Amino acid sequence: MSAPDELDRRQELILLGRIHGLVESLKTGQDVTNMRIDDLAKRFDARLDGIDARLRTVEQRAAVAGAVSGGAMAVGTALILEGLKMWLRGSGGGGGPFLGP
Repeated sequence: MSAPDELDRRQELILLGRIHGLVESLKTGQDVTNMRIDDLAKRFDARLDGIDARLRTVEQRAAVAGAVSGGAMAVGTALILEGLKMWLRGSGGGGGPFLGP
């Protein structure tokens, strides 16, 4: 090998070393970014789990309240209908809330 070829080869190796260093630096930075994203995802998942648990409790309470109010409305409607039937038949039932005509 002649001297100019050897010089060119050294310069190429130096450039390759610099490129290798840059690639390693980028890889390290990407690894750090990936770790930060993973930590953020874990915190986000934990927060969503907490919100989900609270929402589930609210939904259960709403279901119970809906069932109780629905039952009360059914009983009230049945009582009103029976009272109307008695009133229309003319038998007030004596002393009840629906007096005859």
